[in-house]
Amino acid sequence: MNVKMFDLARDHKEIRSELLRITERILTNGEFILSKEVEAFEDAFAQYIGAKYAVGVGSGTDAIKIAGLAYGLEKGDKIVTTPNTYIATVMSLSLHGIIPVFCDVETSTYNMDPERLEDILRKEKGIKLCIPVHLYGHPSSLDEIAAVCRKHGVGILEDACQAHGSLYKGKKVGGFGDVSAFSFYPTKNLGCYGDGGMLVTNSDSIYKNALMLRNHGQHERHIHVVEGYNSRLDELQAAILRYKLTKLDIWNEKRRKIASWYKKKLKDVPVALPVEEPWGYHVYHLFVIRAEKRDDLMKYLFHKGITTLIHYPIPIHLQKTYQTLGYKKGSFPRAEAVVSEIVSLPLYPSLTEEEVQYVCESIHQFYGV
Repeated sequence: MNVKMFDLARDHKEIRSELLRITERILTNGEFILSKEVEAFEDAFAQYIGAKYAVGVGSGTDAIKIAGLAYGLEKGDKIVTTPNTYIATVMSLSLHGIIPVFCDVETSTYNMDPERLEDILRKEKGIKLCIPVHLYGHPSSLDEIAAVCRKHGVGILEDACQAHGSLYKGKKVGGFGDVSAFSFYPTKNLGCYGDGGMLVTNSDSIYKNALMLRNHGQHERHIHVVEGYNSRLDELQAAILRYKLTKLDIWNEKRRKIASWYKKKLKDVPVALPVEEPWGYHVYHLFVIRAEKRDDLMKYLFHKGITTLIHYPIPIHLQKTYQTLGYKKGSFPRAEAVVSEIVSLPLYPSLTEEEVQYVCESIHQFYGV
């Protein structure tokens, strides 16, 4: 049996006819950039999150960049985030002279540790914005993080690029911070057919700034108030995403069901399974276990026809491009321990229980249990 890490063709088979109808409609309308479809999806997504505004942009990376700049970050300002996230969380802003500071993680969810954050904000001057990452689809400890940030006068940008539909204490993530960022990369829980992103906010000023920044700094056509970018979610992707948004909660429930199969079938294997805190609703963008002999396990599964990945193998503070920050191996022991053992198993809405059983049997065989 071959089990892919993702299978978008199979996932989208049930909605293929509707996707074709949407594509035909957009082609017939002849409008492709920042028109009615983008506005309709922005309104629908803001309503889904429970926020006032949403601004469609070209990618999740751009969503983080424009969110941070719209908040008011300037060259020389500092942000704080975790080192075990995708590098875009940091690089989207460091390219603009904004300096990253890192905070170690909780051992349970691999998200930002509020206690470590308190220590950092007490000692490090110049931090303007905290970026908690809702890693793999599990929410960060938002109340504790928010309390620490308020105490030190630091804003919050939620990196929700992996957490569409995730809940913190019954409320959608992305609606807690000053601003938040989402990615619509094809393999996300809510994905398009190319790149796309969205920032969400309740702030009038951030919203107005973001509208200008995504479209060459224009306040109105040909009136350029600030230097901006060409980062616009297109009409076709917006129309597709608006339709797929109506399916998101159903697909997330399927992901949670598949995660429950994994947890049941792997409970007797010497691996650490994903944790779901009682206040959280995990949407399992990824199903990530911690395993001894991780690399050997991945090779074994590959030879059994099972694709796995590591999200992410090198913490950002140890990446060559950020060596000038002065961090070294051992700076963040929890994050470094996590990345040496994690492996992502296949999980997507159309994955079958038979396929999960095969993956789990293969893991049992590897460990001899």
